[in-house]
Amino acid sequence: MTSPSRFPPVPAYAWAWLQRSRPVLVEAADRLTGAPPTAGFLDDLRDRFETDPFTCDVLVDVIAEIAFGGRVPATRPGGVTWDRGLIWWAAALSGTTPAAFEAQSVAAPAPQAALFDTGPAAGGAAPGRRRAAVVPAESGDAGRSSPLAQRERRALADALRQLLRASDGDQVSASAIRQLVAQLDPR
Repeated sequence: MTSPSRFPPVPAYAWAWLQRSRPVLVEAADRLTGAPPTAGFLDDLRDRFETDPFTCDVLVDVIAEIAFGGRVPATRPGGVTWDRGLIWWAAALSGTTPAAFEAQSVAAPAPQAALFDTGPAAGGAAPGRRRAAVVPAESGDAGRSSPLAQRERRALADALRQLLRASDGDQVSASAIRQLVAQLDPR
């Protein structure tokens, strides 16, 4: 997604937000270590983030997925207040500065739906009521990560970790890989 050399230096208040955001921190620790965060995890993460592209990519992906629902926001939703650390992460992920991000947020308020239908009721629906649109998961909304997709990725990561635990050094048996493929895609 991004490399450490292209990512701006993370200010202390953005790291402080990350420390307070337990769901993000727990998921980042799980993806990077396979375990819950330890007492020194955040300090180690800060050091590795600057120099390790893999760590940078994982943390950026986790923040985008957990904090922003799988989409990097272009603006802060109207009427919503965010911690300045969260604003910094949103701005950095969208490739702008916090000041520019906030200026866009103020300039582009979220559209508000009409309170009442002004047209005739269609199909016997009660006036003022609208049906929610149902969008199938295969609609090409690739920027959005559904809970099912997140569970599938997590299950795949767990299966791969288990495969690595059973490996002999850097060697993984072909039969173990075949079993994993059969488990994941039983065609």
